[in-house]
Amino acid sequence: MSSFIIATLTDVGQWFRPYQYQAALALIATALVIFGNEINGAIKKLLVKQHFIIRTLVFVLVCAFGYGLLTVWLTSVLAQQLAKIPTPYLLPSVTVIFFVLGMYAQKQRHI
Repeated sequence: MSSFIIATLTDVGQWFRPYQYQAALALIATALVIFGNEINGAIKKLLVKQHFIIRTLVFVLVCAFGYGLLTVWLTSVLAQQLAKIPTPYLLPSVTVIFFVLGMYAQKQRHI
């Protein structure tokens, strides 16, 4: 029975392997959605005494370029890490990470 499960996980992992970059992108996007309010709140605290124009400019730069660069860079890093996971454990690992992010979002009342 155990060899059947490993063989099945290996087959599913081989099917999933070409999509690991997309999975990494989805994980990073999910994390940024969950933690975006905290990031924006920290930036807001840093800029609370600045002029309206400065605050607006920084907000636009952070949202337009900061999150974009962070998404591209972290997706690449995470995809490289996913590539190191043995094939039978790839899909279960990605699934567990999504569940952990979902549980955290639920705990923080994002859902």
